[in-house]
Amino acid sequence: MTPIKKKYETDRLILKICERRDAPLVQSFYERNLYDFSKYEPLPAAEAHTLAFHERCMDFESDAFKQGKMVRFFIFPKDNPMQIVGTVSYRNIRQAFYGCCEVGYKIDMAYRRRGYAHEAIGFTNSLVQKNYGLHRIEALVMTDNTASISLLEGLGFQREGLLRDKLCLKGTWYDHYMYSKIFND
Repeated sequence: MTPIKKKYETDRLILKICERRDAPLVQSFYERNLYDFSKYEPLPAAEAHTLAFHERCMDFESDAFKQGKMVRFFIFPKDNPMQIVGTVSYRNIRQAFYGCCEVGYKIDMAYRRRGYAHEAIGFTNSLVQKNYGLHRIEALVMTDNTASISLLEGLGFQREGLLRDKLCLKGTWYDHYMYSKIFND
């Protein structure tokens, strides 16, 4: 296994593991997209606007990366290398018998439908699979998120089933589809 580097490049993107010093860029990314992202995940709206919140998140993710439990890549377009336009993260990394993890991703509203998520996830899936010796990557998606469903299926993920009342957002429980990508299929 080759250790994961802090920075990679694809045809159009820079994929970077950010650190505390990058928190202002992360804060700006979330502020631009806070309303949209809150439709799909429970973000602490008041805190998410503060630099201190994002610094704590960066510290947590750095520690989790060092422990081999998580890795998050922030997505920058090569033609604008100082603006985060997305993120792809791999969390709950379980090696040995399980050989699996969960993938999550977000793309800035202004940068959707350009293939950035497909390019970033396609590249990092392979990287993470090889580095951690994974057999399976899982993804959860809300049943009405047709763009995300299309993305996952385009990347070779297969729908395994429905998880009823998986996540509570603003007092309402939402079903999610479970997708997985099995390596060696």
